[in-house]
Amino acid sequence: MRLFRLHSVPWAQSLLMRVVLLFLAWWGILGAAHAQGAAVLRNCLAPGEMREVISTQALMPPANAVMLVQRQMPQADVVRANLCRTDNTLVYVIMALSKDGRLIQVMIDAPTGRIRSMH
Repeated sequence: MRLFRLHSVPWAQSLLMRVVLLFLAWWGILGAAHAQGAAVLRNCLAPGEMREVISTQALMPPANAVMLVQRQMPQADVVRANLCRTDNTLVYVIMALSKDGRLIQVMIDAPTGRIRSMH
């Protein structure tokens, strides 16, 4: 009797690799969020509050902020986006996973749409 071999089924290898990469991305996000900007991420708005603030203030829409990061880093996948308060202003904190496994934090000034930093 022959046992099922993972290496003989290409789609199974692809699925397994995706699951492993998603787990690593999730694990990396938790660690990086704590290490690279925990102070900023503590002041992030809840989704309902975020919608209210965006509708009442002249801010860049969150989808535009995500698209800006995707244009700046076409080889990276955006895995998280938050609207946070810092230094008396609002910023989008966007986490992207590069193809080489690095987690990159991008801060975008919400009123102007300018990139403040990339770590």
